[in-house]
Amino acid sequence: MQRILYFCAAISASFCAVAQEPFGVVRGTVRDAATGATLPNAAVLVERTQPQVGAATDSLGRFIISQVAVGLWSVKASIVGYEAASVHEVWVRSGKESVLEFALSPARIELQPVVVGVVDRWQIAHSGVRLFTVEQGLRYPAMFQDPARLLTATPSVAAPNDQANHLMVRGNGPLANTWLLEGAEMVCPNHLGNAGTASDLPTLTGGGVSILSAQMLGPSSLRTGSMPASHGNALGGITDLSLRQGNAQEREWTVQAGLIGIDVSAEGPITKRGKDFHLVNYRYSTLGLLSAMGVDIGDEAISFQDISFHAGSRIGERGEWRVFGLGGVSSNTFKAKADTAQWEFDKDSRDINYASSMGAVGATLKLQLGKRSLMHATALWSGAYQERSEYEKDTGAMAPWRDFASLYERKLSLVAAIEGPWGKWLHYTVGGSAMERMLVNVLADTAQGWLLRPFAQVRATLPGNIVATVGMGYSHYTYNLSGLLEPRIDLLKTLRGKGAVLLSAGVRGQLPQHAVINLSDLSSASTAMGVPDNRALGFQRSEDLTVGYEHRVDYYTSVRAEAYGQRITRVPVPWSGLNITGLQEPLTNAWDEPQYLPMEASAETRNLGVELSVKQAMSKGFYWLMNGSVFRSTTVADGVERRARWDAGWTANAMAGKEWSRSKEDRVRSWGVGLRALGVGGLRYTPFEAQWRTSHWAFITGEPFSARLHDVFRIDLRVYLKRDRDGRTGLWAIDVQNVANTRNEAYKAFDFRKGETITRYQLGLIPNLSYRIEF
Repeated sequence: MQRILYFCAAISASFCAVAQEPFGVVRGTVRDAATGATLPNAAVLVERTQPQVGAATDSLGRFIISQVAVGLWSVKASIVGYEAASVHEVWVRSGKESVLEFALSPARIELQPVVVGVVDRWQIAHSGVRLFTVEQGLRYPAMFQDPARLLTATPSVAAPNDQANHLMVRGNGPLANTWLLEGAEMVCPNHLGNAGTASDLPTLTGGGVSILSAQMLGPSSLRTGSMPASHGNALGGITDLSLRQGNAQEREWTVQAGLIGIDVSAEGPITKRGKDFHLVNYRYSTLGLLSAMGVDIGDEAISFQDISFHAGSRIGERGEWRVFGLGGVSSNTFKAKADTAQWEFDKDSRDINYASSMGAVGATLKLQLGKRSLMHATALWSGAYQERSEYEKDTGAMAPWRDFASLYERKLSLVAAIEGPWGKWLHYTVGGSAMERMLVNVLADTAQGWLLRPFAQVRATLPGNIVATVGMGYSHYTYNLSGLLEPRIDLLKTLRGKGAVLLSAGVRGQLPQHAVINLSDLSSASTAMGVPDNRALGFQRSEDLTVGYEHRVDYYTSVRAEAYGQRITRVPVPWSGLNITGLQEPLTNAWDEPQYLPMEASAETRNLGVELSVKQAMSKGFYWLMNGSVFRSTTVADGVERRARWDAGWTANAMAGKEWSRSKEDRVRSWGVGLRALGVGGLRYTPFEAQWRTSHWAFITGEPFSARLHDVFRIDLRVYLKRDRDGRTGLWAIDVQNVANTRNEAYKAFDFRKGETITRYQLGLIPNLSYRIEF
């Protein structure tokens, strides 16, 4: 009888072991933010779990927390003498370990030597900073895991056309933005750079989809307004991308298939030491794959593929190195309709071919210098080439339409800095960057030179819970020897209770938009007449002021408001000596259209706006956010103030999502739904009237950008099902962009075949079914 009881108990135990609910693992490292040194004996807790789960870091600052229930959690790291730091909405699942990197700043107040005395200050983003993560891309509706599209869910950021991810930021157009990868400036990392533009010409500002897959993305941000002294060369926003660290302990795979593309991602240790990692992702467009298989996908064939990698290792206990890269090719081919009777618009009779290639490779190095300093450096080479041809089929015309345009950009970026504490209450950063840019623009003109930029910054912790950051940078461009001094200041005061006041001001600049400017040599006669040389155009100068307030309602909910003002001077505008009316359009209004005329840097652009954002992180399976902005963007040329092209006037977002989970024996099943409503004011355009004059069309233009498109409204939906089992996670999802199939205007253009002005529209209803498995 006793043997029978033992046998039954063994069988029961075996069954429980097999059928136990799946768990996830959270691992990572805790470091000193000032010096990069690892922090032993730090406490890392998964918050709001019952019972509480956590771990302490070992002698190398590493931690591992096993048996964490699957779901979205907040993870906090703390240690005596440092301010605690939390990472919210960490996705814990059974198919992939969550790898976190904590950087703790020294405490601003004296702490008693007990763990419970650590002050839990919530992380306050500095003014103008928008943070985004890969987890948001897997949860927010119709983002298609594109880093740039995620940013359109933040205030004062919108896309001119939802066919692509070009961004308007605080009243500035896409040409005002810059991209960074691991802190170094790079060319625009996107496929199909002509997508979403009125001219269909190649651009350097965005594209149909990002080349960098969201599978590779680490915590990243968009910076606007007055920025740290280390950042420059942007009048609008800087998209600062970072790559996530691959798992250095376990090998993991991710496979995903959907309308956008098919992804395969692998990561794991390089050796068995547990100090190195690799992460690789390859993606091929689904439509391109179907086309290669002979499937008829209509009159327009779109194809792309890309690969990204990231690898690194520790250097003893005092540093690390990493190498990374990405590259991709894309094409878009449109064939004219074979039946001439179906030629209704100009495009119907034309073959249009677009192709692009882009690549980047870089390395970073971090080293502790002594016990109180950290050196970090990044070297990055990037380049992109695009070309577009358009040929009209035989129409009987003496001169059928022919057009060809190409665009090439190459950047070599070097960035290095040393930082560390200076005394008890100061932190310094001293460094510099050098970027060589070579550009052959759509007019076949070439510009090549170095942008040299030394900088220094000091952050001081002052009485009254005030943190002040003061910095200075200087930009010098060797192409035409222009320069600009860029002072910056940022103040943050935490109030009693749960509030903080923010203030930032400063000067920043951007190189002229050589991608669309005529840079050809002037004739001797033109020089004698005083015609300005566009090659002499220097930095555009932006003066920024931002004030803000953030209030933490509870652990998950916060409210943030910001008001900003921006004045951009030295803006190029067509030379006043031309004495031609209707040409007073400053270069800040330009995007994809070539600018043929000689220019002088005498115009001005002004942006004023207010932003309000309220959000709740995931709590009890529910999250939501609402934000909006009201702004005014104007230009001043020849003493006349006019509305700018990007003066949409307002943006608004409302988003909410709910997830339900159910555990059953050895699996957890979760259902989720997310809904987003967005609105953007209509963009401005220059009205025109076409008149037929015997043998040709003549165009009479009105006041620049005095007309406006209709406001944009759209609703997006995401529904998903997750299944966690021991060692793997599956995710079915369907995203629907523009559920109501709203017809939103994109731009107006004159069609010669119809002989009238036509309106082109943004995308209608776009569904995307996808499946993702991690193991």
